[in-house]
Amino acid sequence: MSTPFVGYMILYHAQIGEYLGGLGGLLEQQSEQGRCSPWMDFSTRLNLTYLGLLLLGIGTIVYKICAPSIVKRARDINEYVVETIDNVSALNLRSMFATIRSRRPRVATSFLQRAPWLDREKSLKTASDALKRDDDSQIKIDVLRSFYTVQNRNTSRLAVYFVFVFYSVGFALLAFPSLAFTGRVICVVAFDIGIFAP
Repeated sequence: MSTPFVGYMILYHAQIGEYLGGLGGLLEQQSEQGRCSPWMDFSTRLNLTYLGLLLLGIGTIVYKICAPSIVKRARDINEYVVETIDNVSALNLRSMFATIRSRRPRVATSFLQRAPWLDREKSLKTASDALKRDDDSQIKIDVLRSFYTVQNRNTSRLAVYFVFVFYSVGFALLAFPSLAFTGRVICVVAFDIGIFAP
């Protein structure tokens, strides 16, 4: 991912040439006057880069503040299940089930058909005994996966849209200077190999 940035710094950035024995600034040496001139001046590229990074930073801050802790802690649903399954108790599962029931009632109904002890009307001892008899841990896995999904998809929806918009615009702003510079490099290469007539 860093190759285009490192390549730009080493090959094309004129100010770095003195540190690399004259290697920098190659784009200016290749292009002739009036041919493949910059599509954006330096200040415009700098401003777009700054705005893009600013929006990405704001989006990241909002994500860190608003995202549920389990979503931030685990990279994906599978990692969450693997990390949690050995330590989850009947009490934890019932608490998770209550959250699932409030957000995904259909899924909660299917859980109750398979494991009626998830309902808090049943005693905790009944729930613990039933959980011990769950040899394949399938009900644990299903509740954990559903709980993660609820936290991931149904929590702080406004913040999710906010982060999505800020990330999208931020990455787009960062892409403009890169695409403009890449287009200029392609133009120089095309003239050098004779695709465009001199």
